[in-house]
Amino acid sequence: MPTLKPSQPALPQIVPAGELRHLTPEEIKPSSNNPRHLFDAEQLLELKKNIAEHGVLVPITVYQAKGQAKFSILDGERRYRCVIELKGEGRGGKGGSELKLPANVVEPPTKIAGLLYMFSIHNFREAWELMPTALSLKIVMEELGERDNKALSKLTGLSDAQIERCKKLLAFPERFQELSLDPEPTTRIPSNFWIEALPVLDLALETVPTVKKLGRDPATDKLVEKYRDRKIKSVIHFRRIMESYDLSEDEPAMRAKVVRRLEEFFLNPKLETRDGFDEFVVERKRVQNALTACQGFLAQLRRFKLKYTTDDEERKNLRRALREVRDYCKSLEQALVGSDDPEAPHG
Repeated sequence: MPTLKPSQPALPQIVPAGELRHLTPEEIKPSSNNPRHLFDAEQLLELKKNIAEHGVLVPITVYQAKGQAKFSILDGERRYRCVIELKGEGRGGKGGSELKLPANVVEPPTKIAGLLYMFSIHNFREAWELMPTALSLKIVMEELGERDNKALSKLTGLSDAQIERCKKLLAFPERFQELSLDPEPTTRIPSNFWIEALPVLDLALETVPTVKKLGRDPATDKLVEKYRDRKIKSVIHFRRIMESYDLSEDEPAMRAKVVRRLEEFFLNPKLETRDGFDEFVVERKRVQNALTACQGFLAQLRRFKLKYTTDDEERKNLRRALREVRDYCKSLEQALVGSDDPEAPHG
């Protein structure tokens, strides 16, 4: 792991390599500190089929806490769950042998060291869902008293953008966070729902007196209700609301109309996002114009044949201009990152 600056917290020692053993499921127990939380059945089924055919190929990582008879899992709970299911179905290992788990047995880590270890291995393997990541990051921040994004990035391996997204999730009360930890994927509220909803909530509480009077949590409940009732068909559609407001900046009458529509959106459970705000957005035309501008800009730069410019001052000015273009394009590209979450479940 990288060395932190003196002003940043010292990294707890990451769990070292241990002794490889083969353990029965009865000798192992899940860790109460596992930050993963979500184990989707479809993914587990695929892994279980593989283990039934080939056995557990990648060792799990376990430790034996002082005074405990069983080994706690530090990494590999999905493999452990699959073996438990196979054993319950009466299916043994290859050749009819007892199904065991290869396990790297390490010294018991501190809570924060174990958590940082889990961050490090999942950065190189399958990523956690965003809400479990946010809750794990919260533990790191509380245990180490650290909130600086750069320090947290070095500790966890998360990017600055990921950390900011996690902090947005942590801005919601626990009862809302728990909706994104639902073990059933079809009823789970996706983590991106909260990230996309946050600026809409802030805007409504700032500009709509009736929503402000209602309060943040009840207003949030109304958005959850809309999502479950498919009146918000995709969390990305929240952006239409923010775009409508931004585009009306120079038109007071239009701005007032957008605010009235925003009030209706919260108070009328039947008003669907696109039905409410599409009229304010000329998205397709603007995006198409931007695409045309990008293509024209690149074509023009290529025609100038600038790679072998010799004048030092002109090269310096050109590089500065290109950096400005690059920085703006990078910030715009980052702002557009996002995927359409699974459609809201039918009520």
